[in-house]
Amino acid sequence: YPPIGLLREPIKLTIEGGRIVKIEGGREARELEDWIKSFNDPNMYQLAHISYGFNPGAKLTGDIVEDERVWGATEWGIGNIGPRLVPDIPGGVPASSHTDGICLNSSVWIDDLQITDKGRVINPPELAELARKIKG
Repeated sequence: YPPIGLLREPIKLTIEGGRIVKIEGGREARELEDWIKSFNDPNMYQLAHISYGFNPGAKLTGDIVEDERVWGATEWGIGNIGPRLVPDIPGGVPASSHTDGICLNSSVWIDDLQITDKGRVINPPELAELARKIKG
């Protein structure tokens, strides 16, 4: 795993075509970038998955299995993509390693459509309405 843990400052990943093309931030961003580079594997820059937290009862605990479910969180996986995530690609998409990062209250755009705003679902409208009903 990258030598970081709980962040003291934001790290911004710019993703284009499913790949990390830029890592911005302070010291911890440089540590993450150095860790990824250390594998000398271009597949370490691929986005493996994004998960959205929609459990209103989940609490931030430091255990990624619960943290990824916290309402308004996004979990970003990079590197190795196992075959269960891409069943149409036998063997998945291999990379030297894999890591996940949890973001709280994040804002996410897919192309030009904003999906979440500071952890609040705003698009598509059907999902935004469902989220309002669940979260209250």
